[in-house]
Amino acid sequence: MRNETLYSGGFYTGAPTPRDDSHLLGRRALQDVQDAAPLTIYFRCTDDYYHLYIRSHATYTGHCVSKDFAGVLGAFLPAGSDTSSFNLLSLENRIITLENMGNDLQRVRLKTRHSKQIGGIRRRGAPYSYMAEVDDQGLVFKLRINERNASFLSDPDEI
Repeated sequence: MRNETLYSGGFYTGAPTPRDDSHLLGRRALQDVQDAAPLTIYFRCTDDYYHLYIRSHATYTGHCVSKDFAGVLGAFLPAGSDTSSFNLLSLENRIITLENMGNDLQRVRLKTRHSKQIGGIRRRGAPYSYMAEVDDQGLVFKLRINERNASFLSDPDEI
């Protein structure tokens, strides 16, 4: 939850509006988080881009990581062609896929397909930053590959 004070110039004198941002992806400093479990995400590859499906959250398993109207990433139900897709970038900002990753621990950047890299932004009333499209170079993520060529839905023939 964050408290937003909306105004259009001048001074705002009303009560803050509470906003439920629990479906959005946030980022906090490591020292601020106790025993944070990493998020497990299924990377569904098509050509050189990925759709990201959440697999380890009690509320949002089966949802996709996608962007909202403001370019902020969150957990959203799959929406066909409206679901955001992503490219993985090397630290040299080249598009890479699983085939380019020899090790199961990688440092990568994330970029929305045909758009901007993913970094952190601040929103009024929030004590942390949100994952969103940014104009500058994006954040470096630590990607741990748990399984390669895993089935999407518990169907061993589906990869």
